[in-house]
Amino acid sequence: MAKQIHCKTLLGHQNLDFSIECLQSFLQHSGDGILLEIFEDGSITDEDEARLLSGLKNSVVVRKARRDEKLKPLLADFPACKAYRDSTNYAQKIFDVMLFDDRDVFYIDSDIYFLKKFVLPAMDEMPVFMWDTQNAYSFTPLDLLKINIPIFPNVNTGLFYFPKNLFSLAFIEALLNDGVISRGVKKGIPWLEQTIWSFLAAKSRSISYFNCKQVIMADFVLRNDADTVAIHLVYYFRTYIKQLRLLQPESNTATQIILEQHSAYLKKADFAVEKIIRKIKRLV
Repeated sequence: MAKQIHCKTLLGHQNLDFSIECLQSFLQHSGDGILLEIFEDGSITDEDEARLLSGLKNSVVVRKARRDEKLKPLLADFPACKAYRDSTNYAQKIFDVMLFDDRDVFYIDSDIYFLKKFVLPAMDEMPVFMWDTQNAYSFTPLDLLKINIPIFPNVNTGLFYFPKNLFSLAFIEALLNDGVISRGVKKGIPWLEQTIWSFLAAKSRSISYFNCKQVIMADFVLRNDADTVAIHLVYYFRTYIKQLRLLQPESNTATQIILEQHSAYLKKADFAVEKIIRKIKRLV
């Protein structure tokens, strides 16, 4: 019997057709029963909500106004957290998805397209993330020299699991008051959300990543081989969906998604070298 999994997503009115199609691919290909909680960012209309509930089975829409009431007293003693949540929708992906209820969080972005039937791995106690093709964080290598908090490498929060007991508002408040990290709020850097999750994950001695050959980041060359289960269509790679929707799975057999454990923190020298190499590639 398929297990029932609670999953959250955050989306808005913009690109709604694209979001629905990606989430449909997730629900339809899952070998597990998914109960999808749609956290709308405040821009969803009544008509949008009707479309979401019609197009996405076993889903509910959790309105931002309802979440505002729940989170207001929880953030009252954490002014930097409240200010960050008020400044950008990206922050809802931290505070709203974790604080709205008492469960561990399993979360998916609405821009991941699934190509074949899959079964999720057991996720418990240890954070799990996607493996990114870069260290997409809100600080520079020089900034990292000034930061004394460890961070795991290549964390991407397009698809992740995070245990409730490792989440700390006091820890996030301290991060947002840090002279270096707080620049991400002032500059409106979207990667700050991912950076905060990565710092939180370092409270665990180890984390896991979804196998990077199975759950992959889109790149300039569209990759789809026998191992590929899902592709994170970030930014301008969203146009790939036109090609992906034409593909047919080779088999109806469900693929077991594998976890890969990792315990080494990001090395400052490695981060600096990576940034230099990426800069050179952009120039040639």
